[in-house]
Amino acid sequence: MTRRLRVAHVITRLCKGGAQENTFHSVRLANRERFDVDLISGPTEGCEGSIEDAVAGAGISVLRVPALVREVSPLKDLAALRHLTRLFRARNYDIVHTHTSKAGFLGRIAARRARVPVVIHTPHGNIFDGYFNPVATRLFVAMERYAARRCDRIIELTPGGIEEHLAHGIGRRDQFCTIFSGIDLAPFEDAIRRRDQTRRALDIPPHALLIGAVGRLEPIKGFTYFVDAARCVAQSVPDAVFVLAGQGSLEASLCAQAAPLGGRFRFLGPRNDVPDLMAALDVFVLPSLNEGMGRVLLEAGAAGTARVATRVGGVPDVVRDGETGLLVPPRDARAIAGAVLELARDPARLARLGQAARAHVVPEFGLDRMVMRIEALYEDVARGRARKGETP
Repeated sequence: MTRRLRVAHVITRLCKGGAQENTFHSVRLANRERFDVDLISGPTEGCEGSIEDAVAGAGISVLRVPALVREVSPLKDLAALRHLTRLFRARNYDIVHTHTSKAGFLGRIAARRARVPVVIHTPHGNIFDGYFNPVATRLFVAMERYAARRCDRIIELTPGGIEEHLAHGIGRRDQFCTIFSGIDLAPFEDAIRRRDQTRRALDIPPHALLIGAVGRLEPIKGFTYFVDAARCVAQSVPDAVFVLAGQGSLEASLCAQAAPLGGRFRFLGPRNDVPDLMAALDVFVLPSLNEGMGRVLLEAGAAGTARVATRVGGVPDVVRDGETGLLVPPRDARAIAGAVLELARDPARLARLGQAARAHVVPEFGLDRMVMRIEALYEDVARGRARKGETP
């Protein structure tokens, strides 16, 4: 009988976000007959919310690295590197799979120091635009180039993500593969059936055009442009209502910005019923400045909701402009408003885009398919190592 491969997934924190959900489900749905899987994380800090309860509820114990934090901190980073190196050696992993930039950089170096046979990294996006000033960005790009030489494979969520990394000199083309970040498709059928019930619970008038967005209320998500677009749309569509679900550091400033709209713009806070919310919307808007893929776009598509999104990162690989949604330039509230108004004035097109989005997402982007492809990659790389006479 072939022994199980020991796998460690490493991520900086377990806040609410696409990268964290992806990592959690990769552990939760792992094939336990073939893989013995651990989840390693730093402390969950920040105001975006947490998935720690969901992780614990799934019976997953987290191996905690207290010094693994998101902020740059030389002393803590060195401590985290040492802790990870010791942990990898002690638990004798066959595969270390790192996620996001900080855990990815320290985790890949630690894995090579610990002589882990197979090292995989998923960036879940990039830090090339919208995060740092030009000097800091060049530094982080140099760090990514260094770390890329210390792993076997880099998983990008979309083909566009591969090209972005290669354009910055990060990695070799033969290191990259594309595996989407899947979603749980099961709740969306019932959510669609509950659409009217959900709208009543949100106190949305029957004939209102409900336009919404979901995500961390942080600068990179571009919600200030969504609020500006809402103010423009509201002038032309008297029955338009806007909702924004999520939490983060910009909550107070966004509330102040939306105040002129009064009750027509509602902040819903963190939600555990995203499928229901997506199905209740008429238009979903993603105004991000940078996005690896945008799992929320898959959720909106699974709900059969028309999508307007900025043309950034891997988004054009998820939304086909004019076919399964509308794409607009980033940092352009007028363009967002124009796309929403275009759909508001053409209900038949609004419905067609929603139906096309659902047909594109279901069943291709389910969690099971994502995990199956990740584990197939593990098997492929491990076999390659074995053929070279290296263990796993």
